[in-house]
Amino acid sequence: MLTNKETALLDAATELIREKGMIALNMSDVHKKAGYSRAAQYQSFSDKNSLLAALCMRELVQSTTAIEEQRYKELTADFTVVLRPVVYDYLKLSDRLMIDSAFGNMLKCVEALPEVEQFSFLKQGFAFLHAERTKAKNT
Repeated sequence: MLTNKETALLDAATELIREKGMIALNMSDVHKKAGYSRAAQYQSFSDKNSLLAALCMRELVQSTTAIEEQRYKELTADFTVVLRPVVYDYLKLSDRLMIDSAFGNMLKCVEALPEVEQFSFLKQGFAFLHAERTKAKNT
């Protein structure tokens, strides 16, 4: 469970990524936008890696929960972080393993969705993404 501070920092990071892009994300901008001190930020996220890993996990958990609770409209939101190869490649191995596990859980939920037109694009997208991730790991 995230604290209010962690949620504010992750929200700020998400907004900054949407505004400036992933490459321009700067830890200094995150704590300022969230209204916290630099020290407070580093108590929660020691570096950019830990911040990005937390963003990935939050997106995966929220999406998996939305599927499990049949709140499908929430799935149409764009993924800010987790589906970007540049983020995944940046993460430490331990964080990649954690993300892979959470992604696997979400993929199972997507595959279990009813075979209706509403979900066909989502299912095709995740099947493609799974194939791309598998191919990238094997190279």
